[in-house]
Amino acid sequence: MFEFALSLVKAAGYIVIGVALCYLGKTIRARIPQWKNTDAGIISGGGDALALSSGAYYLAVLLSLGGPISWASDSLALGLAEAFVFGLLAVLLLNLSVLIAEKTYLARWKLAAGIKAGDAGAGLAEGAHYIALGLMIMGASWGDSGGPGIMLCFWLLGQIFLWLALTAYLKIFSLNMPASLDGNFPAALSMAGGMIAFGNVVRAAISGPFLGWARSGLESAGYFVFGFAALLGARWLADAWLFPKATFNGEIFKKTPPNRAAGILDALLFIGVSILLGWVLA
Repeated sequence: MFEFALSLVKAAGYIVIGVALCYLGKTIRARIPQWKNTDAGIISGGGDALALSSGAYYLAVLLSLGGPISWASDSLALGLAEAFVFGLLAVLLLNLSVLIAEKTYLARWKLAAGIKAGDAGAGLAEGAHYIALGLMIMGASWGDSGGPGIMLCFWLLGQIFLWLALTAYLKIFSLNMPASLDGNFPAALSMAGGMIAFGNVVRAAISGPFLGWARSGLESAGYFVFGFAALLGARWLADAWLFPKATFNGEIFKKTPPNRAAGILDALLFIGVSILLGWVLA
């Protein structure tokens, strides 16, 4: 009975920590020029685009807390303290990841401008990227963390993996995503599913106990390559077996008007296969 009560108290403590980290994340985010005085679009009337982006940001903060919780001490006070300290580090890394992405592989997407213009597709794409980063940071701190230094190294490795996945995906399918997102909500749905799926595969690839730099690094790279290839392979099989009279890319990126149903199916298939891969790679 005592252990059950302790578990409930600990769960309540983690919820408080999660909300506190969301508040801290909001404070940090408010210092970035394009997000000042937005309040997730609720008070400012920012609309769906801003709500999708801001809501996904808070979801990413909560997801990133999952890593520290996985190995926090059984002691109530120490466990909550560890979760808060490493959760705060996770929030800082999330915002740093966003800044890196916006200056590198997402620079041409101009998502912030699209959100300001009220484009729900831009909000969905940016929100999905936040979720992918949250999953990646969860993986970087999951299991026997070995300290903040190892968490930082695997965060950087995960950032590189996510960049490689997005870049390779767009290159393989010859997609001009900045142009495709302009008023094409099915394209945003498809890309959002892909981003979340890539983030989940990266999470699975870099999570787990630290087994040494060489072994952990090589295993992470191997899992990532396999997971990325399996995602694309599953998408190809879906085109060939499930929908033989059409292709996802044709229906989403080439058809006028774009097929919203294809965008929904593509996103859910991506995410579903990534969950299956996460079970296999864990």
